[in-house]
Amino acid sequence: MHEGARSSKARQFTNQGSGMTILISIGIFLTVVLFIEGAFYAYHAFFNPRTNAIKRRLRGSPRTTAAKQPQEQMEVLRRRAASGIPWVDALFAKVPRLDSIERMLQQANSSMPLGIFMLLSGLTAGIGLIVAAVNNVPVLAMLGCTLVGGCLPFFYMHRQRERRFQEFHRQLPDALDLVSRALRAGHAFTVGMKMVGDEFPDPIGPEFSRAVEEIAFGIDVGEALMNLSTRIECVDLRFFVTSLIVQRETGGNLAEILESISRLIRQRFELLGRTKALSAEGRLSCLILFVLPFAIGGLLWYLNPAYMELLITDPLGKQMLTSGLVMMTLGAFVMKRMVAIKV
Repeated sequence: MHEGARSSKARQFTNQGSGMTILISIGIFLTVVLFIEGAFYAYHAFFNPRTNAIKRRLRGSPRTTAAKQPQEQMEVLRRRAASGIPWVDALFAKVPRLDSIERMLQQANSSMPLGIFMLLSGLTAGIGLIVAAVNNVPVLAMLGCTLVGGCLPFFYMHRQRERRFQEFHRQLPDALDLVSRALRAGHAFTVGMKMVGDEFPDPIGPEFSRAVEEIAFGIDVGEALMNLSTRIECVDLRFFVTSLIVQRETGGNLAEILESISRLIRQRFELLGRTKALSAEGRLSCLILFVLPFAIGGLLWYLNPAYMELLITDPLGKQMLTSGLVMMTLGAFVMKRMVAIKV
């Protein structure tokens, strides 16, 4: 009886080991394939002599001055392909959701093509799968690690995009003041926008320069500004675009309108600073309540490891630990929404 039970357990352990070996092998194979494809796309996009020759032809001369290179490189990136390979571009064109990803890359001011970004996402997902398979985690946890690994590039690009939007919002009042002063000095509105594009750094400078270029190519001023508000998600920018379109149809002093919008944005910044100061106690409490259990758990683990091992070895302890993490995450989300005051 004992020998039969031992043999069945041995066969079960062997089957589990073979299954994990197959998963690890599949993950390694996918990672290697994605790495090779990513290296090929990177070479094709950045080091291919034919691509470099095309870029030099678009610039007009291989000895273009450094002052003109940023705008011309922006023009090239504006019409970039998904990967540079026709059949891959055709495949990406059939997927509607990829347009939003391409828009996110452009809003984050990333020069990475869509094909390389998708390969990077697949590579990080394969790494998460391999790490989970090596540590013999359950299937659901393995899928979760794979999903988290695949979403890491998206989280990074989303964070870069949000930072760029915040910087644009911070620069907008000064830019509107510059346009208003240009109008009072007798210049045209497009000249004021061009001055903003020449004087201000990224992101507002290149974005205004792009709008001026669109106007120079024959696009209507309102349509060019609507394209600008589409590229940059900013409520105050939409106020500016709407007021400009209304002013062009009904008339009025545009310089005073821009000064009023700039003053309103600064007042909102001041009110936002006050709300942050008033909600600082709640945000600090949220941080302390979230970090405190981890700190106390680490201290207890250091003082008495045998006491804390029950949370990992015992099934009931695992359930308690999982429930605690879920409730802490929900509590942190609720407290963050409570102290996040929109102005």
